[in-house]
Amino acid sequence: MSARLRRLGWIPPLLVGASTAIAAEVALGMLLYAGPGLVRSLTTVLAVEVAALGGGLWTAARPGTDGIDRLRKKWLLCLFSFSIATIYGVAWSVSQDVGEGPISQGLGLALLAGFPLYTSGVVLGGMASLSTSQNDGRWQASLATLGAALGFMITGLLLTRVPMPASLLIGCLVLLSAGGRIYGIVLGQETQVHIRAARVLKGGDVRVEDRRVTELELGVRYLLEDGHVRQRMIVTGEGVLPWDILIGKTLMPEEDGSWRVLLVGGGVSAFPRMLREERGTSMIEVLERTGAVVELGRDHFDTELRSGSTERESVRIGNLEDLLADLQGPFDLVLVDTSALAPLGGTSALSKLAHTKLLSVLGASGVIAWGPIAPDQGTLEALEGWHQVTFTRSCDSEEEIVVLSQLSGVDLMDISFSGLQPISDVTDQP
Repeated sequence: MSARLRRLGWIPPLLVGASTAIAAEVALGMLLYAGPGLVRSLTTVLAVEVAALGGGLWTAARPGTDGIDRLRKKWLLCLFSFSIATIYGVAWSVSQDVGEGPISQGLGLALLAGFPLYTSGVVLGGMASLSTSQNDGRWQASLATLGAALGFMITGLLLTRVPMPASLLIGCLVLLSAGGRIYGIVLGQETQVHIRAARVLKGGDVRVEDRRVTELELGVRYLLEDGHVRQRMIVTGEGVLPWDILIGKTLMPEEDGSWRVLLVGGGVSAFPRMLREERGTSMIEVLERTGAVVELGRDHFDTELRSGSTERESVRIGNLEDLLADLQGPFDLVLVDTSALAPLGGTSALSKLAHTKLLSVLGASGVIAWGPIAPDQGTLEALEGWHQVTFTRSCDSEEEIVVLSQLSGVDLMDISFSGLQPISDVTDQP
């Protein structure tokens, strides 16, 4: 039943778009018939309608901890605006005195066009802001546009045939009520999203979301950069160890002593905190592209990371290519968080020079690990002369791929990584 209900998610934006178009055209019809100056009136009405819709989109429900509740209130406001428009439209049609005079026409422009289109923009923008992906947002925008086209066609066919134009606004109330009901049902069946924090940056946005996955009965916290998942943390329910912590715990030497780790793109990783707690004598260097990631990771994922250097820990923020160029090895373990590279285009975003630098700072028996690589991103090419093993695992119903490489040392196939299953073992000789 839930899967069937989720398929209805395309209906609400379609109905809102149709209602928006109907209200816009009804306002045009009623206001233009009421007085002289067709071109002047048309210009005024269209300007108000477009400005109202744009203003609604701009002031839509913004990221926040109560985004869903605020959107529900905005939807009620939209229904209220169309109710007021209907009442005023009926009064306009019944009494000629209502539509006469500049004040009355100005009020009609506000109630018939401005207010309904503004609240419609708020609802549409709110639905887009709560979308779990960029594709969902684009899909909703397309459906709303299609709904608007249908609304214009319906109004054009019926406007001159109904007893009073305002009766079409009653139809809008029916459409919006149905759309709101369907959206509420669909929202209840889908992943619930609450945005805890957001930062708008020059190259995109960084935000923290709490999602409740109904089917899995999981509460998961995400940090997203420009729509790409940088980190996830199980809030309620049982999950698995993050890939980097799993690799680190497995490869960590048994005896105390200096163990040097490099974490590329680790601004939101819990690995440094784990290393501090379990191996205080180790050294770790973290490279991160965005300061906001470090800040939000500290505030919402308990990473305890801060930009700067201490005796055993260094966190540097900036262009990864530049940061890598300044590295001084050797490191016993290099962890490359590929999710940090996703906004740049994936692992291919790093230049050959950067790849070479990563290998050069790795100790003679060190290991370099790349993860979590999504299945559709493929796998890394085997390094010439290196032993490379590709592992996979299921994580929160999603597949993760981790690639480990070493030049010499203990055979990676002889190591048991809990939950990771080897899917390929390659040794590429020069």
